[in-house]
Order: sequence, then C-alpha cells, then structure tokens
Amino acid sequence: MIDLVYPDSQWKVTGMGEQSGLGPRRQVSFARTGRGRGPYPVLPGNAGSVLLALIVTIVILAAMTAAILPTLFTAEMGQVSASGALRAYYLAEAGGRYTLPRFHAIPVGTHTFKFSGGDTFFEIEKISETRFVSTGVLGEGSTLEARVAITYHLESLFEYALFGGDGITTGNGVVIDSYSSSGNPTEGENGDVGTNAGNLDGIGGGTVVYGVRDVSVGKDLTPVPLPAGAPSWTDKTSELNMVSNNQTVNLGAGQYYTAAINLTNGSTVTISGDVVLYVAGATGAFPTSTLDITAGASLTIYAGGDLDLSNNTLVNHDQIPAHFIIYGLAGCQDIQWGSACGAIYAPMADILLINGAVVYGALIGETITVKNTIDIHYDEDLGDIAPDSVHVEQYFTGE
Repeated sequence: MIDLVYPDSQWKVTGMGEQSGLGPRRQVSFARTGRGRGPYPVLPGNAGSVLLALIVTIVILAAMTAAILPTLFTAEMGQVSASGALRAYYLAEAGGRYTLPRFHAIPVGTHTFKFSGGDTFFEIEKISETRFVSTGVLGEGSTLEARVAITYHLESLFEYALFGGDGITTGNGVVIDSYSSSGNPTEGENGDVGTNAGNLDGIGGGTVVYGVRDVSVGKDLTPVPLPAGAPSWTDKTSELNMVSNNQTVNLGAGQYYTAAINLTNGSTVTISGDVVLYVAGATGAFPTSTLDITAGASLTIYAGGDLDLSNNTLVNHDQIPAHFIIYGLAGCQDIQWGSACGAIYAPMADILLINGAVVYGALIGETITVKNTIDIHYDEDLGDIAPDSVHVEQYFTGE
C-alpha cells in the first residue's frame, strides 16, 4: 500500500502494488482529504483529478521503466553472449576437424585461418606431434567478442614400454626403464607396462619396472592401415627374398614392395635414406646377416606376415627408435625379436623377446613374452609420434 498525501491539498493518492510477470503494477485511486489552499492548485470539477492521476502515473511508469530496462538489457546481452560462445565453439570444432587429417603436415606453432569478414576465424596452435589447440573467435575486437578453445590430445601408439592386449609374461633379471633419445631431461621412470586384461600377474618377481603397471586400459589395438597403393610400389622381391648367401643390397629413399624378406648368411641390406617397405609375406634373417640403417636414414616396415629378426644383427646408427618402426598388419601373428633400437606395433601378434636382449624402444602386441636377463629402455620421445585415436581433452570459454 502506498499513500501519497499532498500538503495543503484536498487529495490523498492511494496506490496498491501487485506483482506480475514483468514487474510491479500499480493501481492508483484518489480520495478527498479535506479542503485547503497551498502551492498545489485545485482545479474545478474532475480536471484536477485527471491531471494529477496522469502526473502520478507518468512518475510511476518512469520509475518502472528505469528498473526494468537494465534487467531486460542484461538478459538480452546474456543471450547474445551465450549465442556467441556457442558459435565460437562450433568454429573451434571446425578447426579441429580441418586440422586432424592434415596434422602432421602442419608445422609446430600458431596458424590462423580467417573467413571473409576477418574478425571471425579459427586459430590452430600445434604444440607437439600429439597435441594442438583449436580456438574459435567470433567478432574479434568488438564488445561481443567470443572465444572458445578446444585442446586435442592424440593418443600415441607407443605410450608404453610394453603393452600386451591379452597380457605380459616376463622372466628373471628383467629391467624396464626409460630414457630420451633426443636428450630431454628424464628420471628414467616412465618405463610403463600395460594391458587390456584385468591383471599383470605374468610379470614375475624377477622383473623390475621403473614405471606404472596399468590394467584394464581399454587401448584400441587395431592394426594400422596399409598405405594406399602399397602393392604397386617398386618391387624389390628379387633382391630381398634372397636365395644365395653373401648378398649386398642398398635401398635409397623410396617406397618399396616385396613378397617376402629372407636375409641369407653373410648378406647385408643397407638403408641409406627414408625407406618405407611393404612386406606382403614373412620376414626372416639368418644369424650372420645384417640390416644396417645408416645415419640420417630411417626404415618403416609394414609386415603382412610373421617376422623373425631375433638372431641377426640390427644396426641403427642414429640410435633413435623412431628411425626403425615395424607395423604388424592383420596377417602378422608371430614376432621374434632380439637386441635392437626400434619400435614394434603389431596388435594381432604374439611377440617374443629372446634371452639376453637389450632393447631401446617399445613393443606393442597382443601378448608380450620377455625371456631372461633382458634390459628394455623405453624411449619417451616415441610418445610424440604415430598418433592413434583422438581425444578432446578439455574446452573452455574465455573472453
């Protein structure tokens, strides 16, 4: 109830407040309070009451408008802000979709992709070979500017020193630790082992693991796809599937196909450039044969069949595991491995590491069996190559 009494006046204004969906609504009535004279003129008849009612109504409406407008403006701005943030998020997501298939071709650093207006764009910051940030920007520089950043983390194929989808079995005198082939500082305690199974009971008491032991990981162990056109690459079957001893083969940079690999006694295959090799069948080598990857060169093998490089000599002059990678395809069911500097991703294969081996790199398979007196040094730099699946790590909205 509101009572407005005008001094020396014959009018008393009474207002009743009611609540509505848009704010207070006033009902105003007038009642006589007596007669008198003063600074407020009394008009004859009903004219004075009408004028006074209009004045009071205008005052009340002005007050109501002053109270309601900021609220409505704030709500409207909130809706605009939310809409802008959503659109900025879609821009950031579009940036991520654009980047993923081109990720490895994009240099480390920040790259901006603007649309015709110039103030609306997405920005890609490539942090490493497994991480980038896509930022969507709407109305840059305006009062309604909106920004949303999405951080993408690409899970590496080689996150573990050893990963056996169905389990890992180790013997006595086994040590698993880590290092960095690029010389990055490390305490050597990232020699992690993992499995999709519910336990790692196969890791015996004679094994020392300088790292975590992960179980029930749920890691995707799908074989990598064979590159398009691989069966049509330059055919080296006659040179690599040897039938006589003491052969010498040099492979310069390029993509090659072979039906099989058989390195005979006393034979040497030298890799003198960046070589990608598709082996449709089995890979094997006699003990006195040598596979030599020269300084500055690299070898990537797509193994379509079983592989045994456990007894011959494997030389990686750069001592960088990423320069010697073997991808086991679906037909690769069995791998035997010895001392080497390299990494194997063969999710359908049972991998056997022979007695006395020293390995620098990582081994990923369906099962891993490690014999006795073996040192495995996981190269932490492998975590930055060969992305597998993509996970959106986080997103946030900021101005």
